[in-house]
Amino acid sequence: MTTQQESNEPGARTHVVDGAAVLGHEVYGRGPIPVLVMNDWLCDTSTWDDARKYLDTRRFAFALVDLRGYGRSRDRTGTCTLAEAAADVMAVAQALRWDRFAIVGHSMSALVALHLAQHHADRITRAVVLTPPPPAGFGADDAMLAASQGLALADDETRLQSFTQRFGARLSPGWTAYKAARWRTCAEPSAAAAYVAMFARDGLPDPPARIALPVLAITGEQDAPPMRREAVERSLGPLCHQLTIESLADSGHYPMQEMPPLTVALVERFLGA
Repeated sequence: MTTQQESNEPGARTHVVDGAAVLGHEVYGRGPIPVLVMNDWLCDTSTWDDARKYLDTRRFAFALVDLRGYGRSRDRTGTCTLAEAAADVMAVAQALRWDRFAIVGHSMSALVALHLAQHHADRITRAVVLTPPPPAGFGADDAMLAASQGLALADDETRLQSFTQRFGARLSPGWTAYKAARWRTCAEPSAAAAYVAMFARDGLPDPPARIALPVLAITGEQDAPPMRREAVERSLGPLCHQLTIESLADSGHYPMQEMPPLTVALVERFLGA
């Protein structure tokens, strides 16, 4: 049985499937092409706020889905693994009665998108991965894993210092402060710490499984080297039968915030092809 409740937030929805609430999400647009969009490690799907004004709501219906511990799903606890996230996403699609849909993942959730494309080709039409980590993860050792988990649990000043080191050379101090504040506002620290293993160490549960459906990877050439075009081509090329890569020379890890109109155009052209 599926029921639907409207929350006090405009456009947000909470569904209940077989007695259990699914992930918090908002459907934006009423077009005939359904697209499910997931969040990254440092924010919920409000990362797309700067870009959503450019979305074609007559052609597409975008379900902005927050994974456990983030945004509309901040109070949802769990193991925070890739397998759990993939099952949660499919439950949202079931609640929306979407038999076939496109999937969009950013940063850590790109791995969720790739996993779904591997194992649900009957349901997924196309996949977009923005600034994706390597399918096998970053290969972090115990010390690196602990450092990233420690950052997720750190105080605001420590987080801001880390963000300044990572982003401050290119982007404004105001943007860096905004990102640090948004992470605190929208993400449960324990969940953010738990997700680290997904992208830093574990990667895809089934790395050799090939993806037959079309995949678009959008890279920022100012991003960390493992997520730039050359590295993504090496890592995703053997995995994807139909891989398209669009590289943005002047963007870093957040193309939907750094170059929103162009990012939307690339995503919609690919999904609408």
